[in-house]
Amino acid sequence: MFYRLNKYEKMFLGAYVLSVLLLSSMLGLPPLRHLIFVILSLIIIYTCGRLFEFKKEYYKALTGLAIFYCSVFFVTLRVDTVVPLSISDYIVHESFAASLAMLIIILSSLINNKVLRSIVVMASICVTAIPIVIIWGYFFSANSFLTVEACMAILQTNPLEAWQYVSDYGSFEGSLGLMLVCGVGYTCARLVQLCDLKETGWKLWRLVCVLIVLNVAMGYRTRENIVGTLIYDTYVYASQYGNYQKNRQHRIENLALLPNVTNQGAKGVYVLVIGESETRDHMGSYGYYRDNTPVLESMKKEDNMIVFNKAWSCANDTVSALTYALTNKSQYNEFELEKAFSLVEVANAAGYQTVWISNQAQYGLADTPITAIASEAKQQIWLRDKVGHLKDGRYLDIPDYYDDKVVSELENVKYDDKTLIVIHLMGSHNSYNLRYPKEFARFSDGDSYEYDNSILYTDYVLGEILKKCNEIPDFQGLLYFSDHGEGIDAHVGHDNSKFTFQMTRIPMVMYLSNEFVKNRGEDYRILKNNTNNYFTNDLIFEVMMGLMKIDSPDIYNNTNNIMSNSYDNNVERFYTSYGKRRLVDDPACK
Repeated sequence: MFYRLNKYEKMFLGAYVLSVLLLSSMLGLPPLRHLIFVILSLIIIYTCGRLFEFKKEYYKALTGLAIFYCSVFFVTLRVDTVVPLSISDYIVHESFAASLAMLIIILSSLINNKVLRSIVVMASICVTAIPIVIIWGYFFSANSFLTVEACMAILQTNPLEAWQYVSDYGSFEGSLGLMLVCGVGYTCARLVQLCDLKETGWKLWRLVCVLIVLNVAMGYRTRENIVGTLIYDTYVYASQYGNYQKNRQHRIENLALLPNVTNQGAKGVYVLVIGESETRDHMGSYGYYRDNTPVLESMKKEDNMIVFNKAWSCANDTVSALTYALTNKSQYNEFELEKAFSLVEVANAAGYQTVWISNQAQYGLADTPITAIASEAKQQIWLRDKVGHLKDGRYLDIPDYYDDKVVSELENVKYDDKTLIVIHLMGSHNSYNLRYPKEFARFSDGDSYEYDNSILYTDYVLGEILKKCNEIPDFQGLLYFSDHGEGIDAHVGHDNSKFTFQMTRIPMVMYLSNEFVKNRGEDYRILKNNTNNYFTNDLIFEVMMGLMKIDSPDIYNNTNNIMSNSYDNNVERFYTSYGKRRLVDDPACK
């Protein structure tokens, strides 16, 4: 049969077989069941060529689309992926790419009107090219393959954060590369438009229908390919977040049935401050060589201040970390996320006035559990609107909207005899130089001076928040922690595909009022004794329950409450990255 093929058929089919052989030489021989995909694809490709008046145009278009959809191989073969890819993954992806390309070519060729065909082809390729372009864009900016966590970060970002990320990690070479990828996609679209069917007849139409069905079947069978799996896993991940919002009323009804929650809890004002991207490795009060936490350093000498030395984050992105930190779902229990009670929901049920003050954007491209949790607060103060603009309409970071703005907002809070305030800072979110006013640009040397300046400013803001809190009648205590750290020494941000434990080493400090220390001496003693215990921030919920004295075995276990004598400090049980990495593997644990 091979000698009867024309040169274009020989070139394409030969190149297809050669690509499989090259991948096999690098990754090993594929299982026989996956070789069937190669054989079937070759047969369908050859048969499909019989539909077209000019096979040359068909094979040129097919070659272009196949190269475009399989261009992700260049990325996966150059960088490590979270789960190593096998030869089977590549073969399945090649078969899927071929089926997708043939479907676009066949279906567009059925449209005789050239303008309409052009529109359909451009639309089809633009839609199917989105994940390819994103994968390449992420590779050019982060030198990594796109992960589910990165996809979720993209969905949860806002235009301002996206622009800052591009500014920090983009490059001229990356921009040229991305333009080249888009250019290849556009060229493919032009080639597809040139493919015309032979004169129509019943035999041809029957063959068209058969080939469409075969390609759809092949595409469905090979849907678990490199890109398809990434899209599906992201969809599942996002669906869990969506279900959290949908189950809100069900959670509230369940809370009302718990006798140890409704109208329980200690009186007073309790404040939870959430930092952003702050690693304790770059804090002077934790041993860093720069004096960039002078406020915390001076307050460490006070009996009211408690500094926890061994805290890690449960994940290295904001939404994942805070979804666990602010609910009773953690790495150490089996609660379903959609049924997990949030800190704000429990505080509401216990009769607290709940307040959410945030200097972060209210929403990204997709809602998250953080959005749902914040929306439960009885008072909400957002310094930025739903997409990251400032409330007065301006779009850029300006001095009036640095984190110290939250301090003055505390004056606008309506306090009750039981009040919970959650404050969410911008902290050390990139771009670092946008997080502090010029008077805090104390450091100007080294690779991380802008990041260190942002920590200096956060230290100042925390000091100002504490001053304001001490003026509030019946203030009881403040807990500060960071959502996650930053891989600042390796210059990798908190990209999960380039994981370092520095991304999870976080600060955690607590300030307790004189009244709290006097009236709850046993709790104070336990906290003081546990400063060197291991801790991950998905247990923040338990700490806040302990501070507010909401004691309910139905929603948390004291073995996870660092305020309890029952706290389990066995380092072997602690994890980060949602249970994927053990804390004992971090050299800082040694």
